[in-house]
Parts: sequence; C-alpha cells; structure tokens
Amino acid sequence: MKNCAIYSSNFDLAQVMETIEKLYNKETIWISENKTQVRVISKKWFSKTENTFNIMTSKTHPEEFSTMINGMGNFFRQIPAKNETVHQKLLLKIATLNMVIGIETEKDISDKLYAEILDVARQLDGIVFMGTRELLDYNGKLILDIDGNSEVDDFIVTAHTSFLHSDLKITESGMRRKERSEKILSESNIPVNKSLPVICGDEDAVIRDVDEIARRAIALCIVALKGECHGTNHDLEDTRALITRIINQYNASDFFSPKERLFIENDYPDMEDAVYFSWCYEGYLVMLWALGYVDELEYPSSICNVPAAVAILKEHETYADFIAHAQMRNKDEILDAADLIYRYDWVCVDSRINNRPVPGELDGGVVYERHRALNWLITYMEQEWDQVTTDT
Repeated sequence: MKNCAIYSSNFDLAQVMETIEKLYNKETIWISENKTQVRVISKKWFSKTENTFNIMTSKTHPEEFSTMINGMGNFFRQIPAKNETVHQKLLLKIATLNMVIGIETEKDISDKLYAEILDVARQLDGIVFMGTRELLDYNGKLILDIDGNSEVDDFIVTAHTSFLHSDLKITESGMRRKERSEKILSESNIPVNKSLPVICGDEDAVIRDVDEIARRAIALCIVALKGECHGTNHDLEDTRALITRIINQYNASDFFSPKERLFIENDYPDMEDAVYFSWCYEGYLVMLWALGYVDELEYPSSICNVPAAVAILKEHETYADFIAHAQMRNKDEILDAADLIYRYDWVCVDSRINNRPVPGELDGGVVYERHRALNWLITYMEQEWDQVTTDT
C-alpha cells in the first residue's frame, strides 16, 4: 500500500508545517509557496526515498473539499456498522472535517512511516483513512472498515472552534431549530441527514446590521441586472448607461465586493461571468426578505420572480429612502431559514454526487444561492461576501 490520508477538523496550515518540520528535522523538506504540498526527502549512501504530503482544506479548496467530504460521508453512511454508536459519531466527525492530507510514497508504507503518520494525526486530532478502506484513530485502532467492524467501543468527536461559526456551541435553541428543520424535510418526503450538526444558536448568533444588508441587496441587484443584460446580448452602450445611472441613483459605488467591482468595471465580460452574476437575483431576494420587503421565502423549487423583486428597489428612489422603509426581520426567523437551507443544500449536493434526481423538486441553483446569502447574513465563519462558503 503506497497511499493513505489524514483527515482533521483543523485547517491551520502553519500547524501542519510546524508538525512536519519538527518530525523530519533531519531530512530535506520542500514546501510549496501556498503550503499545500510538502515533500520529505530522505537520503542514504546508495538510496533516496521521497514522501509527499498533499494538503487540501475547506478554505484553500472550498467547493472541491465540500464535494469530497460529502462523498466520504455517503460512503461510510452506507456501511452496515456493527457498533451503531461508533457509526453515528464517525458520521458526525466527518461532518466537522476541514482538512485532508493525502500521503504518497514511492514504496509501500513502512512501519516507520506508519508511525509518523499516526504522530501527525495525533497532533492534528485527526483520523487516518488507509488505502485498504479502513478508517483508524490516531492510535491506529480501527474505527470502521467496509465490513462494519470496529476495534473501539466509542470515541470523542471534537471540532475546530470555527466550524460552522466562530465559538460554535451546541445550544438548546440550535438543537430545537435542527429538529424543526428535520421535521419539515420529513413531512416533504425529503431525506434527512441526522449527522448534520446544529448551526449557531440564538445566544451566539451575530446577524448583519440593516445598513450592511441594504448595501448588499443593492449591490446584488445591480450585478444581477448587468449579468442579465450581457447574457441576453443587450446593447453594450445601453447596459453601461443603465448600470451607471443606478449606481449613481443609490450612491452605490462602494457597495460592491472586489469580485463584483471587477465585473461591473468590465464592459466585455464572458458569458460564464454573466450567467454567474445573473444568479445573484436569488441572493438579492434573501436580502429583501431580511429587510422585511418580502413576506416569506417561498419553497426553493424555482427561480424568484425577478421583475417583482427589482420593482421593490425601484419604488425607493434613493438609498436613504430604501433603508428608511426597511423593517429588519428578527434573529429567530433568519436562523430558522439558515438552518433549513443548510439541510436542503445537503440533499442537493448528495443527489448531485450520486447522480440522482433531487427530491422534493428542489432547485439546486436556487438552494445554493440562498444558502450563500443566509450564511453571509449570520456571519458564517466571519466570511465576507466573496469568501462565503456553503459547507454541507
């Protein structure tokens, strides 16, 4: 066997580098500029061995990592485990993972390298997936194999403090919200993933303020409108004039994220960018809902009513008027929506990975855009708009 992987809820690349450098302080070590690959070269008189550590985290590769973790969860969820407690805790552990370190060696994994792998896993509070499809704890004990066997009776699940939200705590309000969301899914005959954790509770949640939300709403409406114009081959001069007029009308020149600004300033965006930003109408709708301009977020089975949503902004000729008439929705409602869309999104991702129709007629694109917008609203992992992830 020439490969295995360490999984951890940690995503601190500096800690990984420090761990490897300390472990191999007598060897030659090469580290890539972005710290996502490390090669350890051991030289003897007549031989040389090289072990490579390829690192991916939920921050360095958010979409790829999310897809991989969902696939891993699905794989182990289907195993007929003989110890149900261990099985459930393993699924919960998988849901908290933030990093994978793939280890490649030129020869079969030696006893020495195996011990070193366990040492790295121990310092990162990780678990080890062997090429034989056995999942081990950092002591080398079998957690689960493909036949459902375990060598441990129980184990402790820990998560990084910034998992799902900085200072994440499992609270009564969070648990009740999770249960309500799961009930909604069950009543719609949509699969429920019981291993998905809670999101932050009422006590710890930090919701964006009215001014932030209003600015984000206007920015999203403008970039979506420009995306729509370019996607439908609207006249270039007319599009430029329209966007400039709206930006000036709402004094919105500094409302845009860095990526949005590049799009706004590009008179010749490619079709991929035009389509990408035209989807921002869905996030705009979420902001309108949070500001009280929309009574409810309808079931995410189809795209929003764009003309109706845009008309709401048109009714208010200035930014001051738009924010003055906003009635901020309460924290409970926003957290309820964030928790529910999180679980809807897991269903959509799981269906895509397994090449199955999405149940409940959910629209994966709409669900994704709402999930992103709601994560921003609840300051998920304190990420700004361009960095917001939709982990499932």
